Amino acid sequence: MLGVVTGLKSEAKLLNVLKVACVSTGGQAREARRKIDRLIAEGATGLVSFGIAGALSPELRTGDLVVADMVANDIGEAWQTHQPWLDALLGAIEPMRNGRRPDDVPHHAAARRAEGHAGTAPLWSSDGDVPEGAPASARAPSVTSAVRPGPAEAATGKQGEGQGVRVGAILGLDRMVSSPQEKADGFARRGALAIDMESHHVARAAGERNLPFIAVRAISDQADEVLPAIMATFVDAEGQTKMSAVLAALIFGRVRLGALLRAGGASRRAHQALLRCRGALAGLG
Repeated sequence: MLGVVTGLKSEAKLLNVLKVACVSTGGQAREARRKIDRLIAEGATGLVSFGIAGALSPELRTGDLVVADMVANDIGEAWQTHQPWLDALLGAIEPMRNGRRPDDVPHHAAARRAEGHAGTAPLWSSDGDVPEGAPASARAPSVTSAVRPGPAEAATGKQGEGQGVRVGAILGLDRMVSSPQEKADGFARRGALAIDMESHHVARAAGERNLPFIAVRAISDQADEVLPAIMATFVDAEGQTKMSAVLAALIFGRVRLGALLRAGGASRRAHQALLRCRGALAGLG
């Protein structure tokens, strides 16, 4: 059974037609690990981090997809994703239709989940503890020692199969990145393409249990865009929008309606992009 971890309930709803077990964490670290452990206890034999993310790379645009070959956290740990799943996904993600993303997606209005940022740069190696001559499929999702990223390709990612798909590292953190400066700093120091609040928890749990895992994320806010920090409070521990928090923020001037509308539109486009991955994920189970 495939176990899927999302931040938002709306992301999980995209997979309702698949036979997968899915949990939503609302971007809360304690909830993430508790729910991931429950997935594994209930029989999950592989894990997927699935949902929207913030861009660190300035080359990424709203609606682009990032398929992780590596997931890192803020304390210098990193985990390689499952190479056979990476290859399978890149061969199965649907192309954009007429240059556009699908539009048959439920809209998660104004519930833009915040991504994380912290101080110390996690630096990683692209080499796992695999015997010499072993095939790529032998790589287990193990944590690697901290070393600096390699050439520029490690920072910019590799073009995946299909338009608007990138392969590279994802940074998982437990608190918000809200400004272009923070994103630029994270990109320059860490070399990751995107940032979210679930993938590092998925990677750690998979590494501890020697389970295959992958992270698939759609960009909802670009590297040069500002995200109001208050939006981090708009989602509960189940990944549902707290409309009372949204309304209170509007009434007391903590967020502007225009910012909410822009974030909602970007979230919708990212959700649309995620639909391109649905069939590909079905093939992993």
